[in-house]
Formats: sequence, C-alpha cells, structure tokens
Amino acid sequence: MIKINEDKCIGCGLCVKDCFTKEIEVTGRKAKPKGIRCIECGHCIAVCPTNAIVLENYPMSEVLEYEKGAFEIDPDQYLRSLKYRRTIRQFSGRQVENQKIENIIEAGRYSPTGGNQQNVSFCVMRDDIEPLRNMVIDELYKFANLPEEEKAKLNISWYGNLWKQMYLDYHDKNRKDGLFFDAGTVILVISKSMQNACIAAAHMETMVYAQGLGMLYSGFFTRAAAHSKEIKEYLRLDQGQEVAACLVIGYPDVKYQRTVPRKPAEVAWR
Repeated sequence: MIKINEDKCIGCGLCVKDCFTKEIEVTGRKAKPKGIRCIECGHCIAVCPTNAIVLENYPMSEVLEYEKGAFEIDPDQYLRSLKYRRTIRQFSGRQVENQKIENIIEAGRYSPTGGNQQNVSFCVMRDDIEPLRNMVIDELYKFANLPEEEKAKLNISWYGNLWKQMYLDYHDKNRKDGLFFDAGTVILVISKSMQNACIAAAHMETMVYAQGLGMLYSGFFTRAAAHSKEIKEYLRLDQGQEVAACLVIGYPDVKYQRTVPRKPAEVAWR
C-alpha cells in the first residue's frame, strides 16, 4: 500500500489523474489513499513532483530520479541492434559473470505484468545443468518415438529425427550437446501467466545482447518441461506454474558481419 507524506504533498492532483484504479483522492488540499484497491504499480510515486509518496514493504532506496539524457534510448541504434541480433548456437567456454546474470534478471524483474502481479520468477541453471539436460533430451526422445499420427497431432513430425539424433549424439562417447550447445548458463522464466513471462523474457534478451552476450530461446526445452512431471518436480514448480521461456546464454564463439533480410511485415491500417 502507498503512504503519502502530507508535509510534502502540495495537493496538485497529478497522482489522482494517473491512478488507474482511482485509489487516490484529494481532500483538504492533500492527496490521500482510499485503501481499497491499490495494485502497488507505483505510478503515483513516479509522477509526484515533491517525492511525497512511498510504497510500504518495497525498497524505496532503488528509486532513481529522472535525468534527461540518462534514460532515453536512441531509436535508430536500438532498431539496428535488433536487426543485427542473431540466435547463438556456438558458445565459447567463457563463464558469464555473475553481475551480468544479475543485470539480466533485473531486466526481467522490471518488466511490466498484467495488473502489476509481478508473478514472474527466474531459475538460473549452472551447476545443475547436466541432470536437467539429461531429462530434457530423454523426454524429447520419447516424443520422437511416438506413432506418426500422434506426432502429426502435436505438430512435431519434422522434429522426430532431429530429436533422435540429438539423443544419440548426446549419449555418444563424445557427448555432443544439441540442446544447450555447451552454454554454461541457462535461465528459466517461470510464471502462471504466459504473457507476463514472455514479456519479461523479451526484456531479458535485450539485456543479454547489450552486455556482449548471445543466447537462444530453447523451444525444445519448454516443450519437454510442459509434458514432463519429472522435470517440473526437479525444478520445484508450484501448481499452475510453467516454464514459459528458456534462455540459453553465453559468450558467442561466432562473429556475424551483417544483418539479414526479413519478410515484409503484414500490417492492416484501420
């Protein structure tokens, strides 16, 4: 819940105007919370010209004051970076620093969620990558051996032979990793809301590349996790939680020289 310092409040009403749930009112020339339906979004904190509002049970020390030029992103440079971005499947053996991992998590933590639920959590896999990789590759191998009609229903017919080969390569004496490609860090984005988790994953991806790292979204992992009770129990997922995205992260061992073309966007202007 919010708390308003009446000594600082000037009764301007900006917080009232920006409150989506109409939780604040101005009475006696002072803003006051109604205490009914605050979703703790913090809009009132951000808009207040006198910094008179705090959110109880939140770390207010992490609040940053706006400075022109310090928060804006150059749109042309941002678009160029998106066009240059490539999915990485060749990783060097260099370990990703903890600070960079924490920055990626921070990007996910600050991503918007519906109703400000903040119901996205993260699991950083490093030491436990090996047993998890085993479980996922085994689960995909089970999919690969389903009858053809079953694979067609699941829209995985094309992947069957690929998953079989991945299994054989991994259990070969050379242990070729066709799932995580020997990346040393995997971050799982977990939530009961697929939308909230996917928004967080997209913001995290931007931070990955901003720090000189590379990544791939492993759809193979999320498919296996969605169908495997063993994997869910290993990850200690709560009832209703799903792994919405699997970010396989590391330092790229490949250098791209240019962007690539894309199909034209299908846009309806109405």
